[in-house]
Amino acid sequence: KALISVQRTPHQQAAQSTLMRAFLVLAALATSSALKVADPATKVATKVPAAKLPSSAASALALRGGGVVSGSVWLKSFSAFMGMYAVGFVLAPAMVIEQNFDTPYDKYHLFISRLSGIAFLTLIYTFSTMETAAAVPIALTMACLTAVFGPIYAELKLETKPAHKMAFLMAPLIVSGFLAL
Repeated sequence: KALISVQRTPHQQAAQSTLMRAFLVLAALATSSALKVADPATKVATKVPAAKLPSSAASALALRGGGVVSGSVWLKSFSAFMGMYAVGFVLAPAMVIEQNFDTPYDKYHLFISRLSGIAFLTLIYTFSTMETAAAVPIALTMACLTAVFGPIYAELKLETKPAHKMAFLMAPLIVSGFLAL
């Protein structure tokens, strides 16, 4: 199968290069707030474990603010994982399609891939500006729905390449997300 090649003039290539640099700067600024690490000593324990735990385990969980996995750490991991895909969709959609699917792409695939990448990056930025307790359940729901309608659907219904199996690294992310609730 031949891939559709899009020919660009030097002016278009320069404009695309400038656009990519501007986007990288924007993406770096948007994700920089996700790198802030909260001081665990300043957190107030407000979440009570649902299951009856030994007092030492309950005290340890209360000290860290709840869940087995820290919500803020999980949210940063989620942001990094999904952010890498999103940046790929925006900056190199052709490469993402070539690596994952055994099908040619066209300008419409490139268009919708970039748009999806921008939407994902916007959501990731939004999660980084929200309270962690509110952002984690929404991000976890997004991860679950993305897994079902993304990699799982693709593996069952589309012609994928072996590299597409890397998307199943979402499974540990989802499991740890439930532990962060």
